[in-house]
Parts: sequence; structure tokens; C-alpha cells
Amino acid sequence: MAAQRFSRRWLLVAAGAAGLVAAGAVPRPAAVEVDAAALRGRILAGVPPHVGYAESTGRLGLPQIPQLESTGSLLGSTTRIRAFVAAADRWRVDELTPVGERDTYHLDGTEYLWDFGADQLTRVVGQTPLRLPRAADLLPPELARRLLRLAPADPVAPLPARRVAGRTAVGLRLTPSDPATTIGSVDIWADPATALPLRVEVAPRGGPPLLRTEWIEVVDRSPEPAELTPTVPPGAGAVATSAADVSGALRSLDAPPPPDRLAGRERAPLSGTPDAQLPGVGIYGTGLAAFALVPATGDLARRVVDGAAAAGGTAVEVPIGRAVRLATPLVSVVVLASRRNGVLLVGTVAPELLEQAVRELPGRRRA
Repeated sequence: MAAQRFSRRWLLVAAGAAGLVAAGAVPRPAAVEVDAAALRGRILAGVPPHVGYAESTGRLGLPQIPQLESTGSLLGSTTRIRAFVAAADRWRVDELTPVGERDTYHLDGTEYLWDFGADQLTRVVGQTPLRLPRAADLLPPELARRLLRLAPADPVAPLPARRVAGRTAVGLRLTPSDPATTIGSVDIWADPATALPLRVEVAPRGGPPLLRTEWIEVVDRSPEPAELTPTVPPGAGAVATSAADVSGALRSLDAPPPPDRLAGRERAPLSGTPDAQLPGVGIYGTGLAAFALVPATGDLARRVVDGAAAAGGTAVEVPIGRAVRLATPLVSVVVLASRRNGVLLVGTVAPELLEQAVRELPGRRRA
């Protein structure tokens, strides 16, 4: 039953990491020459071992809606993160909370999730193409690489150096070229010797930065084996689930296949193993201007629509059912609820694009 509850949490997907905070004034170090294109390449080339403590701060302003509460908290407050990274496939990240912590271990394709509050360790085998954001996604190296990978051809320019975690960091600014994305710029500062990203800021078009994540302390060393090994304390629970469980939970919704095209954008192929494919889920567009379609139960969608409307969402006129739009400077969400099922559309795109997409959905019929 615990594994089933875990799977249901994956039925809603939030796209991208977004929050709001203005950078504080800091003394400016001496100028450091940097080739922005070369720095981008070095950041994408690999993950140097490191151990440290980071903080991510945001004021995104998404209302609390059913089954997205954890995402709203990540993107609307300060998240304290402890990380132990040996390599891209061997790491541990702890989200520190006022009452404990939630730890994620990733070891050679298998993940372990330790929830202090639930006193439970969950083993997850395999990966799904989509999932809810988590604290590990907000670490400066992970967020920097994710955003740079999504926009490989977009221009970058050097930024003035600044002090981060006691180091002089060199910087670059990525400016998205696709006018459909709400992201106006991504600023990244990295260690000049190792290319480890130390600070990332994300800003919407025409606005101040809406996300800041940075290392407060970081050390260049490999974690000890014990730091990467999950353990179950005496009396704690242990359960197992797999990526296939998520696929099965979605399959039980009997959602129609996602259309090949929405709002003028082609559906992109989903990565992952065949048993981890997500029935009814579609990704449309590319790079930073992509959005996701995720099916949901009619009951859940109706609760989300009601909650979003009460929180100030904007009603969207649709041929069948009810729909509501939630828009922030970075993330747009549209939820459709009909008698039998529902749909979530979300992405770092203009809300008008998602409105167009949701109006095209009622014509779908399962074969």
C-alpha cells in the first residue's frame, strides 16, 4: 500500500524549477576573463566529486492545490539541501526540514528514498521519463546542466565574476532564443578550475531573477562509502516500487493516447525503458519552450480546478468540462476536468499556449 501511495504522487508533473528572489549585494571580485561557450562545454562535460550545503530560495506564488503541495513548497520558499556527489550516477541529496529530512540516494540506476517523517525507506528500480521536482533538482550543478542541455544552441555571454561559497566564480548568461518560453535568462557562476556550478539564477522575460540556488559551503572531495549507503534504522519500514508501477497507475486511468500535435507543436518521444513508458503522457515542443500533458482522474482534476479557482485562477472556456489557468512569471498551468477524467498541462511557456492546447483536447476519443 505504501508503494501504491508513492506511485500516485507521480501522476502529476511540474515542469522546470522556478522561484523568486532578488540577489543580495556582495563585494565584486576582480575581473576574470572567461570564454562563455567553453565554460558551457566544461559544465556539461561532467560532474566533479563534491560535498556541500546549498540553499535554493523562491517566491513563485503557486497556490496550494491537491497533490502538488510539495512542489509549491519547493518553488515558493527556501529549501536547505545537503549533497554528497561521487559521480552523475552515484550521489545522495538530503532535503533538510524543520522536523527532519528527506533523503534521496542514487546508486547505479537504483534510487532509495528515506522519509524521516514517515520513518520509511523506499527502493525505486528504474526511471520514468517524468516526475515531480525534488530538492536534488535545485542543486546548482544539476539545475545548471539541465537548463544548458535544454538549450544547446542558444547564445551565451560572459558575466562578471563574483564570490560564491568563498570562491571567485566565473559566470555566463544563457539567453533563450525561442520566444515561446517564459524564461528570459539563465545566469550561472562556476568554479574556474573544476567548472562546478556554484550559483544559478533564472529570470523571466523583462523581470528580475525568479530563482536563486547557490552553495553556502562546498568541498572538492569524493564522499565516503558510508555517506552514500542507505540504511534502515531499527523499527523503520522498508518498501519497494518500480518505474513500471508508475506506468501501471497511469494505465489504470484508461486515458486516450496523447495527440501527435498540440498547439502547433509536435509530440516528443519519451525516454526510459519500455516498461517505464507513461500511458497518456505527452511532451510537446523542445527545450525551454516545452510543455507536458499528464492525465489524471476526474475526481482529482475537479478538486484541482476548484482549488485553483478559489486561489485566483482564471477560468478557461472549453467545449467540454471545466478548465482553469494558473500563471506565474515562469510557470504556466492549465487543468481540465470532465465527467470521467482530467488533464494537467504545465510548462515554462506562455499561458495562452496552454489554453490553445487544452481547447484542442476534448476532440480526442479513445479507440
